[in-house]
Amino acid sequence: MSPKFAATLIGVGLILQALVFYAFAAALTTQSFPGAGEEAHHVGTIMRGSLAGMSLLAGLVVFLVRRADPKIVKRVLFGCAIGFGVIGVIMLKTLLGKAAVVPLPAIAIYVLASIFAGYTAFRKF
Repeated sequence: MSPKFAATLIGVGLILQALVFYAFAAALTTQSFPGAGEEAHHVGTIMRGSLAGMSLLAGLVVFLVRRADPKIVKRVLFGCAIGFGVIGVIMLKTLLGKAAVVPLPAIAIYVLASIFAGYTAFRKF
């Protein structure tokens, strides 16, 4: 799989995640923190909206870099591999510590994205 395709796939995935996080911020917050009070739910919804903006920024950067020199794209993918790996570990820690409800498919997606980005970053083309 080419670095360009990987950057396109990851960038589009992050952009779609941003749109879902923004559109369903309240519902996702309720799902993650079912026992939260009204004020905590409000804060969580605002924070998820902010997270949507950051995800959109990251997705656009990864998507737009896909046409750069393959060496640069591979460096960006290496950064994605580290970042997605860290997100996966944090989500797993949150789940195991019972701090919030984290869906297992979400953890799997981040771990697989980390492996995919890392594999593509180090693969010879």
